[in-house]
Amino acid sequence: MNAIIALCHFCEVHGPGAIFCTQTLRETNIQQLDISFDIDRKGCAACNSIGNNIGLVSRDPESNANFVSSQIPVLVETVPLVKTAAFRSLSSEVSCTPSEGGFVFFGDAKHGHVLSHAFHLIDSEARGFQKRFSIVILMKDKMFLLNTQPFLADCMGKISRELQEYARLVHEEDLRRQGLDRAQRINKCYGSGSTSNATNITANRSLIELTGKESIYAYVHAHFSFILWAGARYLTESLTLGCPSTPVWLGKETEEGFAIVQSDKEGYQMRRLGLGAGDKPSFDQVDELTRAKYSLRMFRSILKSNFLSVCYCALTGIQIVIRGTPVKGYCLVANLKKFLPEALHKLARAHAKTYTSANEFRIINLKQEAIAPHSSSSIMRVDLVDDQDKDTVAVCAWEGELPSKLPSLLQKIIKAIDEELFNDHALDKHLRVLVEEWKNKVVCIRKVSSNQDVAKIKKIMGVQQQDQVLINYWYNHL
Repeated sequence: MNAIIALCHFCEVHGPGAIFCTQTLRETNIQQLDISFDIDRKGCAACNSIGNNIGLVSRDPESNANFVSSQIPVLVETVPLVKTAAFRSLSSEVSCTPSEGGFVFFGDAKHGHVLSHAFHLIDSEARGFQKRFSIVILMKDKMFLLNTQPFLADCMGKISRELQEYARLVHEEDLRRQGLDRAQRINKCYGSGSTSNATNITANRSLIELTGKESIYAYVHAHFSFILWAGARYLTESLTLGCPSTPVWLGKETEEGFAIVQSDKEGYQMRRLGLGAGDKPSFDQVDELTRAKYSLRMFRSILKSNFLSVCYCALTGIQIVIRGTPVKGYCLVANLKKFLPEALHKLARAHAKTYTSANEFRIINLKQEAIAPHSSSSIMRVDLVDDQDKDTVAVCAWEGELPSKLPSLLQKIIKAIDEELFNDHALDKHLRVLVEEWKNKVVCIRKVSSNQDVAKIKKIMGVQQQDQVLINYWYNHL
């Protein structure tokens, strides 16, 4: 994530400023990095963190990104941006929430966009017995910052709460050691109007003194580095053309048969596809009510005793050939794809005109009049037909047999479907988590070379003998 995260404070002598900054550097030789700064607040313990000749570095070996923390940003052009963000976060930009710890967004294209979180640390020697701090995240991409605000706010809130807890413990120890009441402490620190600037600087305690942690900046560096790493690894942007009410087509039919929107001088004009015997089903035409009706649990009631076999075939790569009405076939394919990681979705086709023996798709939906292959141990046939009451009946044929012990993922899927507390939306989310878990296991196995290491990693991740057929199928396509 291309951003700068800074810890800022309000000094009673020098005013607001940043005292610790972390940023991502790529393709940079850290050994040749110059982190010597001319700090204009020398002598003030509160305004100095790790010094002007020290930097903390964490490295992500996969992306070759370095997360560098220093007292002042190492990129010269970002120094004034951080100064401005620190000043505004501790002066003019104040949260409108009644309680402390709110989040404020401000900035512009020139000075960068900022998400700020202000908080207080209790300090028995400070004016008002507290010092004001803030955490600011500065980046150029406005929409990315806003879209990731829930994740960033959660991390910033956690850091501030832990710092406040450290400061509270130090404050209680100060009270116990000094044995002074509030009035005595006020008179001791601020009773005399002739207090010099030098005395103020001496009494202006650093974050290390406030929290009682010598390694507090290493702790903050670890948190800031994680935010930058997680933001780049897991939080990505998606570009969507149009909106759900006006889906955009690019001028021709797609393989899955989505609705077309053609451009003219007056804008976009939608042309819906029919659902005749020769037409492709479109996602736009399969409305929310229809998709909700033909849910995963609905197909379980339709497939009945064959449901477990169909799920097993989908998970292990045994070809499933479906024939039925366009909408029902499309919905069944869409539900079976929920069992597979996204990389394997390309092996499922919601509409195919004909079937050939050289077909590489593992899940195929054919037209009702199309010629389908005979069932075998490597082909599962599913015919969706309507009876006299217009209820859907599934006729399944497969020459294979289920193993005595099902793969662990399939067992968890069946257990989740049986869970009555899961509605269909929660069930879909849970299935995504289960699939991602097993996808990551397969990825880990792929990165191990020797057979001995493969056996060890399988044991650590809980991969058992009945899971090997699933591992073999996913291994070749991830």
